[in-house]
Amino acid sequence: MRRTALILASTALILAPMSAVAKSRGFDSTISAPVQAPVKIEVVLSEQLAYRANNLPKKMSERGSGIRSLRSGFSGNGFYGDRALNSLVDEVYEELNRDFAKKGILVSDDADIVLRVTLEDAKNNRPTFEQLSREPSLSFQSFGTGGAELSGELLRLSGESLGTVSYKWFETGIDQFGSPQANGIWSDAHRAISRFSNQTAKSLS
Repeated sequence: MRRTALILASTALILAPMSAVAKSRGFDSTISAPVQAPVKIEVVLSEQLAYRANNLPKKMSERGSGIRSLRSGFSGNGFYGDRALNSLVDEVYEELNRDFAKKGILVSDDADIVLRVTLEDAKNNRPTFEQLSREPSLSFQSFGTGGAELSGELLRLSGESLGTVSYKWFETGIDQFGSPQANGIWSDAHRAISRFSNQTAKSLS
């Protein structure tokens, strides 16, 4: 299968109160009927997220809070690096393949129906390698809350839309699944991707 990624060309500790509720927009689907034919899966980055691979967000409101966010990739939600974002694209693709297989949905690059998924946004729990290389004073022990937003559209080759799916989840409190020390770079984003994939497979089956 082929994956499609659209890529355009010291310690920060960001913890919210434990009582905070995770920012979420539950899974939404407008797909009204099971898909009986094979499906081709395509995964791309949104233009905005692709830009942030090598830049800080264009909008100041998306750079987090505090003076550090004006220049820091980790605090400011940017400078992720192409490699880091491509790894998320691969993860979305692989998760969907696994969940589709569990539901008996055939996946084929030659299919007449395409599920085009866009990774709209993602936020990491720990600095990426690119962020660390740009900020020598930054530590991998830095920890913040993360998550991801995804959307997808089921299309015939003719362009006819068969429905859409979407999911958004960003943790705003201390990790509810364990201590911050146990989290990797994209722990919260992984959870969001897994939930999106599972629910999408259910919608199509």
